[in-house]
Amino acid sequence: METTTPPANIAGAPRFRGEMMRQIYRVWLFRKLLPVLFLEIAVIAAVLYQLGQAVFLQRIFENGTNVLFNNPSGILSFVISAFTNAPVLTKILALGFAVLLALIVRHLTQGMLRFILVRANYFSKIK
Repeated sequence: METTTPPANIAGAPRFRGEMMRQIYRVWLFRKLLPVLFLEIAVIAAVLYQLGQAVFLQRIFENGTNVLFNNPSGILSFVISAFTNAPVLTKILALGFAVLLALIVRHLTQGMLRFILVRANYFSKIK
């Protein structure tokens, strides 16, 4: 009884798999990541604009740098007191800014990690 076995390694398979992964990465980058990232950047710009209208940010940064350079251990208490003494709208905008900034950092690191894995042809090495 004769059995045929498929060839163990097709000559162009790893290269083809690498090209497919690069194509999938490009599609993911342009259709999934970049639109979300641009939308988040637009929203964070709007939040920062509203925050700038609600609070004189330059004065807060000046006071924060003064505290940081004069008494580095007091910067945490300065940030907490500045946040607790702020109006409710400013608190909401500050929390929104922090959440959006975390999402942007997450998307950027996710994109870079996928780029590095595709660039190193990591997925063709998995058996």
